[in-house]
Amino acid sequence: MNSLSAAPAAATRRAATARSAAVAGEQAWLTTILRPAGSLDQAAVGRLATLGRLTAASDMIVVDLTAADVRDPRALATALREPAAEFERAGGCLLVIGVSPALAAELDRAAVPALSLAGDAMPALR
Repeated sequence: MNSLSAAPAAATRRAATARSAAVAGEQAWLTTILRPAGSLDQAAVGRLATLGRLTAASDMIVVDLTAADVRDPRALATALREPAAEFERAGGCLLVIGVSPALAAELDRAAVPALSLAGDAMPALR
């Protein structure tokens, strides 16, 4: 569930439904982007665990880790598990960009219902 190439069919259907509704003027799709920078210590990881508060205001949360140094991939995966589950229950999605192989393994191990994308999979921003 953590790679874009293996995106769950339900998430794809939800996104298509949201796009169709937005086109019809029924619903807007709001994405919140968080881009932590520097070292993600315990305090920063703890703050990311509060992402669930954004469920009511966002359909998708993108956590861009390309400027962050994830010190403890297991702690981050554990912290993201419940907010990701909240988004999934609400019909939204958590996308984590800039995921290292170690973090990808921890996201899988913790069964975090999020999509992830390695940093080198993104085109360079110029």
